[in-house]
Amino acid sequence: ELESVEEIRSPFYEPNLAEALSNLDEPFSDSLRALIQAKGKTEVEVYKKANIDRKLFSKIRSGNGYTPSKRTVLALAIALELSLEETEKLLRKAGYALSHNNIFDIIIEYCILHKHYKVLEVNEVLFSYDQPLLGSC
Repeated sequence: ELESVEEIRSPFYEPNLAEALSNLDEPFSDSLRALIQAKGKTEVEVYKKANIDRKLFSKIRSGNGYTPSKRTVLALAIALELSLEETEKLLRKAGYALSHNNIFDIIIEYCILHKHYKVLEVNEVLFSYDQPLLGSC
């Protein structure tokens, strides 16, 4: 059977690519909204606890293809008191991951594993190691 011209020209042609692309995960904003509801918190409670301003939170919540920074995702994870597994899943939804070759990431992982869920206290630790801070600082 003869392939179409487009199929021949594209070195990345994969017959099931269109199908795979139609099965995208839910947007970050939907995942965040579901987590807030599952944890029994309000949006206001979460963005205040995450030290994120209302305007940024609205931008995140609205979706529209906006992806928050890794630091913002982590601030939200801490505000939601997520486990390490839940945090890693939320990070993946935004296209990020924690790495063990990064001081910032190791500090965040340590804080989550030890249930340090106050962003301002986590920021004190980050500051003491000369690392960027979480939230709208």
